[in-house]
This record gives sequence, structure tokens and C-alpha cells, in this order.
Amino acid sequence: MFMKKIIHNTIYSLACLAGVFFLAGCDTDIESVDINEPGIKNQNAALYADYLANLRAYKQSHHKVVFGWLDNSEKLPASQGQTIAAVPDSLDYLVLTSPHDLTRQELGMMISLREEKGTKTLYEVSFAKIKTSYDEAKEAFLGDKANEGKIFTSFKDFLVNSVQEQLISNDQYGFDGLVMAFESKYKQYLTDAEKQEVEALENIFLGIAKDWKQRHTNKMLVLAGKPQNVEDQSVLALASYLIVPCQASTNASDVAYIVNKAAGEGVPTDKFVPWVTTTSLDETDLRTGYWAAAVPAVLGAAKWVATSHEAYQVAGLAIDNLGNNYYNVSFTYPHVRTAISIINPTVKK
Repeated sequence: MFMKKIIHNTIYSLACLAGVFFLAGCDTDIESVDINEPGIKNQNAALYADYLANLRAYKQSHHKVVFGWLDNSEKLPASQGQTIAAVPDSLDYLVLTSPHDLTRQELGMMISLREEKGTKTLYEVSFAKIKTSYDEAKEAFLGDKANEGKIFTSFKDFLVNSVQEQLISNDQYGFDGLVMAFESKYKQYLTDAEKQEVEALENIFLGIAKDWKQRHTNKMLVLAGKPQNVEDQSVLALASYLIVPCQASTNASDVAYIVNKAAGEGVPTDKFVPWVTTTSLDETDLRTGYWAAAVPAVLGAAKWVATSHEAYQVAGLAIDNLGNNYYNVSFTYPHVRTAISIINPTVKK
């Protein structure tokens, strides 16, 4: 049941719960050890339970979703910015970058996020990263004199094996779904031979995605890339969202241009989610994660997402390198939380 306001975690996490308790330490900063924290979870269990119930209801309601990519490669993280439990409560989908060797603690955090806060956990299978791994492996193989005269495995076989290996983790660790990242190429100016090769790789990668979704009807398939160039558009219908990479964009017009191109013939136009990145941890880097006039890309994109669009619907926002935005002297994840509040202002019944 909704209260008069759909409670969601915007700038102040639990402090937004009816303005009753203003927390000194928000729930997303819970330490991994069992200590007595002076937070609402311990001070007023009933109020916290109501908050979680309304948070889950919010996640189930119609709203613009937010994806966040988190680097969880450090299994003994020195920062809460690398910790699953510390992500903002109103994040809809957490995408882990290291999903294949999860610890018991990480699994517990995933379960807690899902059951208590309604946050689903996914991971990305990237064609580009698999191609990079293949090129590096092939170079090392050919550079070894012991392999002189031998033939390295084909990329098609390598691709199939790599994707199938990565898919194992989804069932093994109980993920809620997958992000399959593949930027299909524009084929009009390719030679017949080039077109056949490109289409063969596309059919392998997206064919596996399609088959996986058909066998996992209870899980979510998300596609990232250029949907306008996909030959077999039936896979687009199976995807819950179409994430459109905009990390290199520097203004709203550029994002609009990229999404407009994505809205090609036959492409579902109600699933678009632009993908931007947070600012760098390097304070001297004034380019990464910024738009013109030093506007953080996360905030600029959030304002664009919140506006109306005639030719298509923008279903949410995807944020890369989530952990980079964790630390702030006032409150954690300032840009991420503000972006969530921009695209989903509190709804009044």
C-alpha cells in the first residue's frame, strides 16, 4: 500500500521518510560488522519496516528506473563505494562488474537488497570485452615459440565458449538478469563478405541472448548498444530495456541525437535508457563524467530524461562507475541521489 507519498531514497536516504527522523548516518552506510548504530533501523524498527515496505512498493510502481554499474572487484573493500550494501536505496538495478567469484558476504548483500529494498542485481556480458580478451590471448599464443605452426581457435568458437561460461554465474549466484552489451554495426556500406561476417557474429551473440531469455522467463534481459542496427529485431521485444551508450556525450543535444538514431524502424521506442558515467576520482580530470560548463553528466542526463520526448519514451537512466560518486562530506552518492530525485520527484496521491 502506498502512503500519501511514494517514499523513495533521493538525497537523504531514510531522512525522506515523512520527514520524521533526520539521520546522522544513513542506512546505506551500514558497516559489515555487527555494531550498534544510532540509525532509524535500530531506533524505530516499526518505522523502518514501513519505510522498506513503501520503498518496495515504489520499485513496483510505474517510474523511471535507474541502473548503476558497481566495481565489486575488491573482495575486502577499503571504501563503502565498493560495497554492494552501500548503494542508494532507490537504485532499481545494480550491475556488478565482477560477478563470477562472489563471496558469501556479497551474496548476503544481494539477497538483502532484493528482499528488503526491492533492488535487483544484474551483470554485463560484453561483446567488446570478449573481443579484447580474444585478441590478447591470440597475441600471447602466437608469440609463444612452442606454438609455432599451430592454429589458434577461431573467434566464433571463442565467443560462444566465453558467453556460455559467463552465463553460468547467473543461475549459480541467483542474479535477477543480464545486460548483454553488443553494438551492432551499420551495414549499408559493408562489402558482402564483411556483412556476412558481422551478421554471423551478431547472430551468435544476440542469438544466445535470445535463447537464454526464452529459457529464463523469470529473469530480466537488458540489451545495451545500437538497437537500430540489429538484424533480428525479435530479440529487442524480449528485452525489458534498451540501454543506449552516451558516455562520450558532452551535452543534452548529443544524447538526444544518439537516442533519436536508436529509435529506428522496428525498434521499440518505450525502452530507451541513456548510459552516462560519473566523474573521475582524479580531481584533476575535468573531462570524464562532465558535460560542458562543468556540469556532471549524471545530473545533465537526469534533467534530459525528466523532460518529455515526442518520438520515444525514456524509461530511465544508466550510470557507469557508480562507486566514484560515493564519498561526499555532506551525504553519500550526491550526484546519483540527486539524479534519482530529478527523474522521479516524489509522487503525491
